[in-house]
Amino acid sequence: MTGARSLDALDWHELASRLAAAAESPAGRARARALALAADAAEARRRMAAVAELAALLEAGETLPSLAAPEIEPALAAAEKAIVLGAEELRPVAAVAALAEGVRRYAAAARGGGPGRPPAPELGALGATLEPPVMLGRVIDESFDASGEISDAASPELARLRLERNGLADHARAAIETIMRSEDYASVLQDQFFTIRAERYVLPLKASAKSLGLGIVHDTSRTGETVFVEPSALVAANNRLKVVELDIRRESRRILEALTGDVAAAAPALRACAATLAVIDASAAAAKLGRAYGGHAVAIVDDASIDLRAGRHPLLALAHGPAEVVANDVALGGGRAPILVVSGPNAGGKTVLMKTVGLAALMARAGLLVAAAPGSRVGFFADVRADIGDRQSVLGDLSTFSGHLANVSDILNAPVGGPTLVLLDELMAGTNPEQGAALARATAETLAERPVLAVLTTHYDSLKALGESDPRFANAGMEYDLDGLRPTFRLALGAPGRSFAFDIAARMGLPPALLERARALTGSSSAGLEAVIARLEAREAEAPPRARPRRRKRRPPTRSPAGSASSATRHARRSRPRSPRRARRSGPSCAGPRKRGPAAPPRPLARSSNASAPTPSPSCRSRRRRRPPHPRPPRRSPRAPRCSSSGSAPKGCSCSRPTPAAAQWWRSAR
Repeated sequence: MTGARSLDALDWHELASRLAAAAESPAGRARARALALAADAAEARRRMAAVAELAALLEAGETLPSLAAPEIEPALAAAEKAIVLGAEELRPVAAVAALAEGVRRYAAAARGGGPGRPPAPELGALGATLEPPVMLGRVIDESFDASGEISDAASPELARLRLERNGLADHARAAIETIMRSEDYASVLQDQFFTIRAERYVLPLKASAKSLGLGIVHDTSRTGETVFVEPSALVAANNRLKVVELDIRRESRRILEALTGDVAAAAPALRACAATLAVIDASAAAAKLGRAYGGHAVAIVDDASIDLRAGRHPLLALAHGPAEVVANDVALGGGRAPILVVSGPNAGGKTVLMKTVGLAALMARAGLLVAAAPGSRVGFFADVRADIGDRQSVLGDLSTFSGHLANVSDILNAPVGGPTLVLLDELMAGTNPEQGAALARATAETLAERPVLAVLTTHYDSLKALGESDPRFANAGMEYDLDGLRPTFRLALGAPGRSFAFDIAARMGLPPALLERARALTGSSSAGLEAVIARLEAREAEAPPRARPRRRKRRPPTRSPAGSASSATRHARRSRPRSPRRARRSGPSCAGPRKRGPAAPPRPLARSSNASAPTPSPSCRSRRRRRPPHPRPPRRSPRAPRCSSSGSAPKGCSCSRPTPAAAQWWRSAR
């Protein structure tokens, strides 16, 4: 199972947040934010098919039905516990029932397609599972008015009681207005108005009048200068009005209890409708987002392989537009090398390419459209493990190198339970270069022995050499524009990439003298590799498309007959005078084992017929004749670069001798 650390390294949660923002309902946003991975390849294919159908409908100009279903689970749970629901809980239930009915009808119409409308069988299958309680929704809608109050249409008894209440209220208002204008209250009224306190009509009187027995005191003002008195002549009318109000409340509660019981009975169907609407909403959000980053449906295969055509990072495509992001082809497994070693300059796009591959695998498993061209193929990976970024932590006592080691250790020690994709960025960087290169190569070879696919980014020459000598590895390099001194972010398959450290340092403004000193301090093997890669890039650029120079088969060395010019040449080379230091070293070995006692003087060399060249002794000559006439060149991969003996690389060169720099690099890489 893909761990949370790997998901964070691949920006998976950021993509899920973008997906959630495109959803319409709270349940759809929650489902998109969780972005669960499919359990098997068949489920992943079904999800992707549904998203592709919705994207095709949007592409055809169709308007999808509203999917903004409110959250109703708390209301359903309360109804099942016999807790009476109010208007604020019942009206969302009616909205869900109405939305589900609309989506069901739309899905049924879109299932077979039509003129200008592509078929949507997966959407139709989802819509067929919707069985909303339509009548319950209509009853709830008719039971409330626009303000959320229970309407008179909900019950005839409620309508009668409300009519009676209105008549009693009119009678009470007329009576209190008459009392307010009477002579008995003129001297004690605080103001010429009446109000309601405790649902009863009262008059504002001066505080000194509260002991006059004019009625029932219900309240006082904040200053205490006014008392609110219900006149004695109005008590009977207020009592009748109060009784009717209680009857109205009782009838309203009865209506709410009945509606709550109906909701509790329909709770399973309502839950199923809400869940299906959330699935369709999340799929519609994926379709909208997929169109934004230029995604397409890809073939999800059962074997562990990746074949991305014009793959892009979806988040970069969302930020800049698909046309502004450089697309690259990446292929792993499926008859190709299972491990891809990506090298190239810093800030050249290696990490972005690695994340693109990892996100493609996860998006395919989640049923999302993949940011790649049609015809791409992605395997169903049970696990995606990534070590990208820096886990340096002071509190965790982790340095940059130890943080990477902890990640790599977890990746290597986790059991492989199915097709697995491993992504290791800057493998074993941040330590001694020689030891880090050795650890990196050993880690790569360990991964190659396991049934996994892997993408490794590196600057180590030893890892680049694996791509040329081991068929389990393939090289790829990120290109760099030397004229503009900027990366192109394009991946070149088949050859390692150059680091361009000096060019990037020059672009960032380092002093020229410092750069010259750095070039002088560069090791010969590293400089030789850079030169070899540069010549390979130049040769690939000059070669016509799909036409590469054929390499001549290496011919076995032939011996020249005795007395020929070649024999004389070899004899002259063997007769070349040796330096005094070489002669001193070879003297004792030619004379046999050294004996104890005083050292014997070196044997003088005999002169040949050519006075200008000394001839070694017969014993030395016989021993030297057993050696090959020329030192054998180092063993090379079939992809080792060839060039002329002068060290240049003419166009179309196919000779069998490597350049001195290339030969030296291959020896050091081995």
